[in-house]
This record gives sequence, structure tokens and C-alpha cells, in this order.
Amino acid sequence: MVSLGRLLAPQERVALSASIFSTFFLPAYVSYFAMGVLVQRERTAIIRVALLPVALMCAYRAGSSLDLSFGISNYRFLNQGLVLAMFTLSMRSTAWAFAKTPYKRIALQQNKTSNSGILSSSTSNQLTNVDDTPLFTAIWNAWDLSVNLRGIGWDWAEGLRIPKSSHGTKSTLEFLLSTLAKLLFYALAFDATSGAARDFSPETFGSIEGGTIFDVSLPPLSRYTRSTIITILSGWTAYFVIELVYQIHTIKFVLLFRQAPSQWPPLFDAPWLSTSLTSFWGHKWHQLFRECFISVGARPLSYLLGRTGGVMGAFLISGALHYLGLKAMERGGHPVVVFGFFIMQAIGLIFEGMWKRCTGIRVNGFWGLLWTWLWVVFWANFMVDAWARVGLIGSKFFPDDYRPTVLLAHFLKHHLNLF
Repeated sequence: MVSLGRLLAPQERVALSASIFSTFFLPAYVSYFAMGVLVQRERTAIIRVALLPVALMCAYRAGSSLDLSFGISNYRFLNQGLVLAMFTLSMRSTAWAFAKTPYKRIALQQNKTSNSGILSSSTSNQLTNVDDTPLFTAIWNAWDLSVNLRGIGWDWAEGLRIPKSSHGTKSTLEFLLSTLAKLLFYALAFDATSGAARDFSPETFGSIEGGTIFDVSLPPLSRYTRSTIITILSGWTAYFVIELVYQIHTIKFVLLFRQAPSQWPPLFDAPWLSTSLTSFWGHKWHQLFRECFISVGARPLSYLLGRTGGVMGAFLISGALHYLGLKAMERGGHPVVVFGFFIMQAIGLIFEGMWKRCTGIRVNGFWGLLWTWLWVVFWANFMVDAWARVGLIGSKFFPDDYRPTVLLAHFLKHHLNLF
């Protein structure tokens, strides 16, 4: 008998082409888009639940079938991005299928800054007075909803904490120019930190073949100091690449789709200054998957196990997202390590809650900063080692002759005569 897996997807990934795109990717996006339309409309709950298996099947099919690397090992990270995208579509479709009330667009207004420098999207906006969103409007809105992961300008983002931004006083042109400057900086920084991590061992984890960051030939102190430096460099690399992609999308949607700069507030809130794990994961790190982790992970488990279950559920879903993305590198997903990292982050948050209940004092200040760095970086050593083993650190994100650092050095040498 033919297995269900072979019916849903081929045994090997196939290179992207027009026919493959229409066969595998397009059904995934169309079903996802349809869910985005339906979640805005009254009396569509049954249709959404019925459509959910189709949306999940199409997302699985696309994520497991397409080969965006075209068989080139150095570009396997593109398949990782594809799987992350398809899993995100699946999480959002699931959240939309079980939404209790229709989603509504919000009339954005000038936000007011709180004392903490954080904006609340739910307190400074006004809901539009529409009982049931007309179908044509819902279709138009779905274009924004499909890419708006944080819910900027939507009522379902209640409680989202948005980092303070200064672009409210800038014209659109000034905003685009400053965003372009950030894009160039993040591209340069991403190339520099990823290259620095690779240079620790170009023959092992610095290559696409992969390898461990724990050099057993070194004494323990040197071994783990070295792995920690590589871990911190890799953490900065992750931060820079997320910011880089965000700035690209910002320019694209403001310039081509005429969105307002207020729809693209900062993504991070100086996570390196976090004085607790709660602040780090709660709002200082990016909140792109907040809706997904709450709806699919935290809320179901909180019904069973209370706050502890909610915290654990959110991080388990995050673990699944990162595990499947890593598995797309075709070197194994290292589930124990990946899930272990996120479970330990959840346990750290639970410890902070216990500390507050026992002492009446929140984790904060210098000791909170030290605690946060130690807890995240210690467990991240093993996470980054998994990245290294599958060849992610050794991936070449830019062609050698067109790396931003190489282009900058060439410019400084030939035009400014600095070398």
C-alpha cells in the first residue's frame, strides 16, 4: 500500500520551478490566505475548522517537498527558512481556526509613550466601527494579516509591547533612508559575526560539513570559553539576520505597498539589557511568534496546568518550530538539544516566578542581568552546537566575492586608500 506520506509529498525534495510552485507552494498560501479572510468574518467558525486540515496538509506538503537550495549544500539554509515559514503558516492557521471572535483592523493613531518606553498597541488605537467586515474588505485586509505577525493595527494584538520608536516625527522619505542605513549596517554586522564564528574552525563547523564547537583536545576551561565565544557570536548573528530581513520587508512594504512607517515599529528592545528572563523573552526579544505561541502552545496547556503549563506550552511550540527548521538542513534536527534549550528557558521563567512569590521581589537589576546572561548563554552553548553539527554556521550566506565585509574592504582600499 502507498503510505500517506508518499501521497502528500515526494520522498525527496524537488527543485523549485513554475509547475512545482503552482503544485506545492501555491495551495499552501491560498489555503492560508483563505483562513485569513474567514477569521475576519462572522459565522465562519465551522468553515475554518473544516478548512484547517487542508491548510495543514498543504503547508506540510510544501515544507517537505520543495528544495530552495537546488541541491547546493551551501544553500540548505534556504530550506530551513521554508520550513520555518510553513510551520508558521500552520500555527497561524490553527490559531485562526479556533479564534472565538472575528479579527478587526484598527485605525492607527499617534501613540503615546509610557514611562517604560514601551508602547501598548491596545491602549492607543481605536477600533473601527464595523459589525461584520465586508467580504471585499476582508480579502484586502488579508494581504496585511498574512504577513503581519505581530498584529500591528489589529485588535488581536492586545497586550503586545512595542519598543519605543522615534520615527513618528520623520517623513516617509526620512524613515526609508534611515531604514536603508540600518539594512546596510545589519548586512555588514551579520556577515562579520557569522564569518568570525566560522573562522574558529573553517575545516569543521566552519564548513558546510559541520562539526562540534566543543574541542575535546583543549582543557575544559579553554574548551568552554571558546564554545561560549562562538555561542555569543552566533547569537549576535541570529539577531542581525532577523533585523536584516525585517528592514528589507520594511522598505518593501512602505515603498511598494504604501504602508505607514507606524506599521513597522522596532522589532527588538535591546535584549542584551534584559534584567530577567521574563523581560528577555516577554518583550525584549522579538515578538513575531507571540500570537502563535500563545494560541497554539500556552493557552491549551494553561487550561490543564495553569500558568506553569502555559509557560511550558509556549516554549514547547517554540522548540518544535526551531527543531523542524534545523531538521530541514538534512543532518538531523537534534531534538533533545533543541527542545532542551527551550524547556530550560521555561524552567528559568518558572524559577523567577517562584522567587517573586517567596521574596516578594522581582528578578531585576545587575544581578538579574547577570542571571539572564548566564542562563541563556549556558544553555545556548548546546543549541549552537546543534547548529554547528548540521552545517548551519558553515553556510555561506553571501557569495565570497560579494560578502558585505569584502565589498567594504575593497571600497576602503581602492577609493579611500586606507590599506
